[in-house]
Amino acid sequence: MPADRTIVAKGTRVAVGIVAAAALVAAAGAAVVLPLPGVSAVPASFSIDPAPAEEVRACAGPLVRLSDDTGADATSISSVGTTTVYAAASDPAAVLDETALLSPDDVISNEPTAPARIALPAAAADTADSDLLFAAAQSQSVSTPELVGLAATSCGEASPDSWLVAGSTTVGRTSFVVLANPGDVNSIVDLAIYGDAGLVESPGAQNIDVPARSTRILSLAGLAPDLADPVIHVVASVGAVTAALQHSVVRGLEPGGVELAGATAPPAPEQTVTGVRVAGTSTISERLADADYSDLQSVLRLFVPGSEPASVTIRVTEERDGGAQTEYQVGLTPGVVTEFPLQDIPDGVYTVEAGSDVPFVMGARTSTVGNGGLDFAWYQSLQPLEERFFVTNADGPNSRLHIVSTTGESVEVTLTDASGVVTEATIVPGGRYLPLRVGGSYTVTTSDPVLANVTYFGDGRSSSFPIAPPNPAASAVVVYP
Repeated sequence: MPADRTIVAKGTRVAVGIVAAAALVAAAGAAVVLPLPGVSAVPASFSIDPAPAEEVRACAGPLVRLSDDTGADATSISSVGTTTVYAAASDPAAVLDETALLSPDDVISNEPTAPARIALPAAAADTADSDLLFAAAQSQSVSTPELVGLAATSCGEASPDSWLVAGSTTVGRTSFVVLANPGDVNSIVDLAIYGDAGLVESPGAQNIDVPARSTRILSLAGLAPDLADPVIHVVASVGAVTAALQHSVVRGLEPGGVELAGATAPPAPEQTVTGVRVAGTSTISERLADADYSDLQSVLRLFVPGSEPASVTIRVTEERDGGAQTEYQVGLTPGVVTEFPLQDIPDGVYTVEAGSDVPFVMGARTSTVGNGGLDFAWYQSLQPLEERFFVTNADGPNSRLHIVSTTGESVEVTLTDASGVVTEATIVPGGRYLPLRVGGSYTVTTSDPVLANVTYFGDGRSSSFPIAPPNPAASAVVVYP
């Protein structure tokens, strides 16, 4: 009997085990078939609106040369004369704060001649006028044995990434890279310099320290000697800077012009320059027979920063009703700078549009010959602007605001100056211009987004600078505790 009880007990435990196993299988099957109860939680968060901060522009400062103020010490950099700065806001009552940037590379720099830092204080920006805009520009006309011509440029916002398409360091050509840091944090900058043979190996172009509220001036010949067609990528690994390039020419004993070129538009499949003034072609053609005058030729300078070659369609349109239009095709090798001559184009003012299947950067150069001597201008590619933007004009002959539609359709434009005078115009496809007053400031409204720049042209004087869109304002930050 005890043996029978043991058998029964074991049998009972096996039966219970089988039933329990079956129950588990059934429960598992039900878990697959039946939806499980959902559990969700929304993470706690809150939004912080950044406190208004001052808006800042940095000006490149006066033109410089390789020597001290006595003409000696060819290894030092010294400024020549002074530049005139104009700054204004869309509300004439807004007070801008102008201070000097330190310029330790300029051996004779002092506060009256130093590069300017222009700021719209946070208190002014945080007013009921949430659309308050401001801009600044500088210009300098010079006539010395080394420097002759007009150099005008806008005072820009600092950026961690920009491109310079201008300059030369061949015999008689001098170029300086000007880096301005208007912020309160030191910046560290790397320059990638490209030419017609590709990337230039230049250890001195790396880890350039630009102290807070200071300007650095670098001789491009010291970084990339004998380079006819530089394109420079300026990257700040820490902080942000504005970048400009001063380019001057001396042929023998004859100065051949000076320009201060700001940053061009970043790489994109479509690039546009406008207000390109071609003048004195017959006189220039005669001088082109001399190799030392070959850079009087009007050119486009193009560069593809990626690894894919580009096929570029270039369309040159004259800025007048019934004006000439010419189209070209050019192939670009990646990593190599190409200069495309704008030949057989009669005197006039042109818009140049270039399109490709890959991103590239572009700039244009033209020359002028007059009783005032030789000069040249660099035209930077333009970035689209919102339907409302602000322009401050500098000092120069026959200053014009050139406007190009981004839609290919006519655009209605209204200019309102600081005194409230309104000018209205229709800008047809191909681009047109409106005259500007020296030192004038204008709120510009348009029916569609546009591209715009300011140009100057006179007897032996020419220059240009783009109207760049402001950096986007800081948006609200969502914080998850």
